[in-house]
Amino acid sequence: MAYLAASALCLIITPWIIRSSTGFTSQVKDELVTTQGAKKGTCTLGSIPIFISFTAAAFISQDALALRMTGLCLPFFLIGLADDSLKAKRRSADGFKSLTKLILQLVASIFTAFLARDYAWSAVGPFIYYPMAVLFIAATVNAYNITDGLDGLAVKSCLPMLILVAAAVPGLRSANLVLASVLVAFLAYNSKPAGIFMGDGGSHFIGAFIALNALVSGEVLGVIIAVLPIYLEMLSSLIQIISFRLFGRRVFKIAPFHHELELRGMAEAKIVDLFFVTSALTSLLAALFCFKVV
Repeated sequence: MAYLAASALCLIITPWIIRSSTGFTSQVKDELVTTQGAKKGTCTLGSIPIFISFTAAAFISQDALALRMTGLCLPFFLIGLADDSLKAKRRSADGFKSLTKLILQLVASIFTAFLARDYAWSAVGPFIYYPMAVLFIAATVNAYNITDGLDGLAVKSCLPMLILVAAAVPGLRSANLVLASVLVAFLAYNSKPAGIFMGDGGSHFIGAFIALNALVSGEVLGVIIAVLPIYLEMLSSLIQIISFRLFGRRVFKIAPFHHELELRGMAEAKIVDLFFVTSALTSLLAALFCFKVV
């Protein structure tokens, strides 16, 4: 019942958001005009139907952990939504300054790691858990945010992992299947050509959700392997930044890597399919070597 409600709510709310949120539309960075120029003006408030649908379905299911996950991910949803609002106000592709955004993410990660301590992986002591959890949550949120750059890419990069954890960790089954149901419905509007983007609010919320899956299940390595493509996306951006600042040279034409593939002539749909297949394969590897699927 909760899964059907999650999908139905997302299918109903999303077109209303698209019609009513005329001020919240995407801008395109100069270096992406040739490949992404047609997407200017697309609604960026996909986080609203995703968050509302997930929260409502969590209440319907009365699953304690799903409800707790909503609260634990809420600070990241609000940070991302504020960033989307700032972009809309400025009519710019840039919101918070990078340092400001990172500080907000770290503060939210401290809050989330502290409140999740009773649920989270307890194989290590608090002096190791807290710094590692904070850095891991912030890194995962950034990795997923970076991955959200093509129609349907972010959704398809995490769906296999959600299904894997739902199958392998009974306590997380309800929360993961609810979010998977929401995202499948969201794809109806987010697939190419996208009528709506999840925006930073959505990518921050889901990125925090992925990190919490790792901490709560105790399978940090397993979740990292399952969503390995998003961490490789973040790595490509880090390599680009470090190379340019230290040596004044770019390793890639543009980062993250999905945009590099675009500039090299690969069709957007092919890139998204490539990431989906890769995520499915890495989730299978995680299932074989890290998780005990029940």
